[in-house]
Amino acid sequence: MKYLTRMKKGTCQIELQNSEQDGQHKYEYGFNILRGIEVKVSRSDFRNGFICSGCNYHYLLTPMRLVAPYEVPKGIGLIEYNKYKFSCRLNEKESDTQSKRPFRIGGLRVVKRPFFRNIPQFQIDNAIERISFHLRERALEEAFQEIAIETEL
Repeated sequence: MKYLTRMKKGTCQIELQNSEQDGQHKYEYGFNILRGIEVKVSRSDFRNGFICSGCNYHYLLTPMRLVAPYEVPKGIGLIEYNKYKFSCRLNEKESDTQSKRPFRIGGLRVVKRPFFRNIPQFQIDNAIERISFHLRERALEEAFQEIAIETEL
């Protein structure tokens, strides 16, 4: 993967280019929405509370019928997971790949939709910057490992 950062008129644009694919993913500061998904696997885990902060949309991901929709706090969405029907397949149809959905996921059901929370844009920009920083660091480590392997040969 190749990661580039450009400054344009007071905004920072981060392009993520995958060398295996021709597609590019662009993240522009000031125009992004964060979705947080918190996984709860048991009733006691659900009762211990939530970390839901710093995202525009918050979801709980639970096994089927672990939590009733009315038990979920106001503004937080609920996604149920069916372990018998779950599947994740690569989209091979050209029409699906053009819609920027590389995977087709089954076995998840949105039971309750979350409310949009307007949070300061600098929080979103900071989160995206941290994600891109970690992706760049990982790419550098992989590149150094490849160089080390090539020099050994």
